[in-house]
Amino acid sequence: MKLQHYLLEQKKMLKDWNQYVKTNKMLQSAVKILQKINKKKYKAYIVGGAVRDIVLGMTPKDIDIATNMPIDELQKVWRVHDIGKSKDFGIVVVVEGGSRYEIAQFRTDGKYTDGRRPDKIDIAGSFEEDAARRNFTINAMGVDANGIIYDYFDGKKDIKNKVLRTVGDPKKRFGEDKLRMMRAARFSAAHELDIDKATQKAAKSMASDVKNLPYERIKDELFKAAKLGGGKFAVYMQILDNLKILQHILPELITLKVMTHAPGDHPEGGVWTHTMKALEVSNTTDPVKNLAILLHDVGKAVTAELGSGKKAGKMTYYGHAEQGVKLVNTIAKRLKLSAKERTSILFAIGNHMKFKDILKMRPGKVAKLVGDENWDVLLSVVRADTLSRGANFRHADTFEKTVDRAIKIKEKHGIESVNRRFQLVDGKRVMSVTGLKQGPKIGEIIRKTTEWILNNDVESQTEIDEYMKGLV
Repeated sequence: MKLQHYLLEQKKMLKDWNQYVKTNKMLQSAVKILQKINKKKYKAYIVGGAVRDIVLGMTPKDIDIATNMPIDELQKVWRVHDIGKSKDFGIVVVVEGGSRYEIAQFRTDGKYTDGRRPDKIDIAGSFEEDAARRNFTINAMGVDANGIIYDYFDGKKDIKNKVLRTVGDPKKRFGEDKLRMMRAARFSAAHELDIDKATQKAAKSMASDVKNLPYERIKDELFKAAKLGGGKFAVYMQILDNLKILQHILPELITLKVMTHAPGDHPEGGVWTHTMKALEVSNTTDPVKNLAILLHDVGKAVTAELGSGKKAGKMTYYGHAEQGVKLVNTIAKRLKLSAKERTSILFAIGNHMKFKDILKMRPGKVAKLVGDENWDVLLSVVRADTLSRGANFRHADTFEKTVDRAIKIKEKHGIESVNRRFQLVDGKRVMSVTGLKQGPKIGEIIRKTTEWILNNDVESQTEIDEYMKGLV
């Protein structure tokens, strides 16, 4: 009876697996790869994050495969692709069903002298040996073509208990690749897992080692976390802080933890609390927007002063947007942000305090603001900044009105319209109409005329020419 019960369970599991595979085209092709390898009398498993996602009930986005089939044998079945020096590490890429898959040899890793990747790898004889070198138990599982999960380090149990642990000694795992400490924070935030005590202790003791990582890798890790959404990104930042990592990669944020706010301006709390609340209400998974929200008040770290008069006894942060631009420019260079990413974030931070005045601004200034290609980044920052203070905050009821006015002006004075009108008042036109020669006065007339055009919705060249003549 026991054997019969076991066989029935296996039959049901296979049926459930086959039904699951049918729902995912990428998974179907991955299973075909496993089956082709199995037909050649070799073993193969879907491994890593894909198995973790399957166990969590999520749809895997990337699928990696591990096998004991030698690369020269793989080349007889597929046209393999080598990415950089990956073949030296027993990894090739194959295409099946229109999707690309990394196929790695079962392996054990040699020493990690650079704290990033092994100096060499040795081919292992089994998946169990291969799994023993992986970072976390939840990422050390494999699943075969029949849906049977191979879990030598209790990854399924840890997922059930909502725990994140390294495979083996956490100090050894983190010593091999320092970025694993930041990944621990990301996996914890993404899947709502508690980092176990030994793993936490090791990360805290080795936190300063992240300074030795190339900042391109740190930036990539931050962006992956920011793509989780504002709420999980906030949790991620708090975990980085708890693990003593944040102070080594974004020390500017640590100062914010001791900065207070006047309750009337920020009922939600101090600057750090406000920043976390702003991320929590963020409705975007755009990493640039969430990074801009994270950094929008960083200028308060260097502009804190005790107020006077009505602000007596309260902290003030006058000019924090302008100072924030300077600080974030330094951060952007450190993180190796692209020119576009840096420009977008700096625009949002430099202008986020202007938004509340849009209802009082003249159309020309609003048009310039909303006509910028980074307007959406600014809007995400201001939305989070405002809503973080609660539904009853005095600016909350005017936020939508402000957005509505800005959108209407944007529709009326869109960037194409603005550019077209700018063409009506260039330097040559000014000199032709006024008889003036090249000089500072020409620039002053262009500026005043352009603002007048936008504020008064003027399109007539005759009217524009007459206005310019009046400025001489």
